This record gives sequence, C-alpha cells and structure tokens, in this order.
Amino acid sequence: MSTRFDRAPSATSDPSPSSSPSSVPDATSTLSQLIAATSGGPAAISRLRARIRQDGNVSAGYLGLGFVVLGGLLMVRGLASLAWSWSGGPFRWLTLLAWGLLIVLFVGSVLAAKRNGGIIPGRLSRLLTGTGVLCIALDLAAFTVDGGTTALYPTTMIGFGACLLACLPLQLLRRSVFGAVCLAVGGGGALVVGYLFDPSSLSAGVTGLLLGLTPVVAGISMIGASDRYLGRKIDRAVTESLVTASAVGHGMGSVSELRRLDSAAESLLASVSRLPVDHPIDADTAARAELLGDDLRLALLSDHEQTWLQIAVTESERLSRSVSIDDPGLLAATLEPGRRGNLLALTWLCAATATAPVLELAFSGSAGGGVAPVTVVFALTDTRRRGIDPAVWPLFDRLGRYTMEVGADRALVRVDLG
Repeated sequence: MSTRFDRAPSATSDPSPSSSPSSVPDATSTLSQLIAATSGGPAAISRLRARIRQDGNVSAGYLGLGFVVLGGLLMVRGLASLAWSWSGGPFRWLTLLAWGLLIVLFVGSVLAAKRNGGIIPGRLSRLLTGTGVLCIALDLAAFTVDGGTTALYPTTMIGFGACLLACLPLQLLRRSVFGAVCLAVGGGGALVVGYLFDPSSLSAGVTGLLLGLTPVVAGISMIGASDRYLGRKIDRAVTESLVTASAVGHGMGSVSELRRLDSAAESLLASVSRLPVDHPIDADTAARAELLGDDLRLALLSDHEQTWLQIAVTESERLSRSVSIDDPGLLAATLEPGRRGNLLALTWLCAATATAPVLELAFSGSAGGGVAPVTVVFALTDTRRRGIDPAVWPLFDRLGRYTMEVGADRALVRVDLG
C-alpha cells in the first residue's frame, strides 16, 4: 500500500544555492584550488587530491600550533606530577631517563615536521611510538626492580600522551591511532604489573593513564570528524563545478587512459625518429608499437560519452558508492544550469551520507519538443532507517512538477521536467 502526493512547481524558481555569488570560495582556498584544477584535466585533479589525502588531516593543519601548545601544557602537567610524587629510590634515575627521552622526542618531532613540510617522517613516527612504550616500561622498572619498596606513581604515560597530542596534526591520522592504542595497551599493562606489586597504586596509575590518553582520543575524534566534513565539502565542490561544464563529455578515467597512451605514443615516435633513415626498426620497438596499438583500440572501444551528471557521480568518492544513474538517452545533458544545480543538490541530500546504494536516478522521455517531456524518477531505498531530509521538498518544487509514492521502506518521486 503506497501513499501518493502531487505538487505543482512553484511560481518562482530561485537559482540554486550553489550558483549564488556568495557561495564562490576565496581564490586562495583549498576548495578553489581543487575546482581550478578541473581545468587542468584529470592529472591535475589527481595530483591535488593526492596531496590533500596524503596530509590525512587537512583541518588539523590550521590547528597545528594549538595542538603543540596543548601537548606542551600536558607535558608540564606530567612533570608537575613527577615533582609532586618524587620519592627516594635507588632506581628513580630510570624515570628521569624516560622523561628525558620524552622531552627530546617532543621537541625533535616538532622540529622535524617543520623541516619536512609539516609532516613527520614515518620512521620518526614509529620511533616516537616505540620510545613512548619503552619510557612507560622504564618508569615502571624504577618502582618494581627493587621489589616494590618505593611507592608506585607512574607519570610517563602523561608524557607519552603529550607527545602524541602534539603530533596529531603532524602525521597521518592512522599513525596517531596506532600510537594511542600502544599507549592504552602499554599503560594498561603497567597498571596490571603495578597492581601486583602495590595494589594501592591503582588509582594513581589510572589517573595518569586517563590524563595521557583522554586528550589524544578526543583530538583524534575531532580531527577525524573535521576531515570527513572537509572531505565532503571538497567532493561536493568538485561535483558542483560540473554544473556549468559541457553537457556531454568523457569521464576522467577514460581521459587519463587516453592521455597515458598518447604520452606512450609520443615516446615511441621519438625513439623511432632518432634512428638512422636506413636503420630497420628492431623487434622490441615493433612489439611496443603493436602493444600500444592494441591498448589504444581497446580504449577507444570501451570509451563512451557521458553526461555531466554521470561524470559528477562517477568521479565523486561519496556519490559513486550510493547513487546509480539510468540515462541511456543522455537526457540530463538537456538541462539548463539552474536545473542542473537543483538536481545535483537533491542527489547530495538524498544520498551523500549513505554507504550503500540507496538512490537510483532514471531518465525517460524525449530531448526534443516531441513525444514526451523529460522525466526523472528518484527511487530512494532504506528510508525507514535513514529518513528523508526535509530540505529536499523545496528543491523538488523548483525542479518541476513532482509526484511522490511512499512505501514501507522506499520512496519514489517522479519529476516532470517539461
């Protein structure tokens, strides 16, 4: 049993928000650089996206100094705990050695990142994590090696956490996650060993572990959420740049393959041109030419033109996972930029947060003024769990006259674009 609703298009069709002048980003922003890279072709976009993805945490780059300051404050807090809990013991020099290593790592990591373009080398990141675990072991040994005669109060877990916190914007997020796991496992193991020697030390050990681990986990969560948000913004900016692009074109994958083959052909011709006139072409060069010809033939056979919408969905890291398009007649190419913007905005609202195919766009009708106007059908699934964003209805209203059918776990919206 389905419910059916009809809505006529609104009297005034406002332009898409994406096309307003106020939505144009600053020329020096990362979004503008990524949009501008579309004019340079697939290679330019791939290079810029690779740089952004290698940073791993673009948003954290703007907060780098703040993380270093917070890490320094946490380091001071750990040193204060060390001074407050200091007690005599024949092996307390191990604790001082551990803290010395942590301070050197803290300063060295920040300086190394500054000299390396804001990113800690992978080798130094692994050294930091391994040394942090070693410092926890040294601190524990300072209390346990003499049989537990010295009151146990571990503090290097705070210092290790301070190093990880300062390095959050300076390394890939997965390395920080690995460091946090090592801190949790190493600190937890130290608590268990300390409890066996001195049960009364458990509360102090738990406090130290929480002081070191909690800021790191909070920072990882914040940076991860910010990066996902910024990634959606970058992805959406790239797709929206196609609203005013050519109505029909080639996807970046096919263009990149053709450019690769073109470059290989130029290299082959250059090598042949350097041969003497009376010198025969060797077997290896002939084999390269034959292989290149086969690759070019396959690329031309598999290549086909796509509409701006198909290219936008295919090249989007998020929409490609959740949206499918059925447009054999390339009818989306007939839409004017205003309707393109509304259609793309609807696609984002319906499917951007999904991780599985939830939206199918089916085009039908005729591109000319003949038999039937162009109609697009939005088939949404999994609506019971995800729901439908209320912001879609004004956009449907702008797009055209629409009819909606709602089922148990699906919704079908048919929009007449005539």
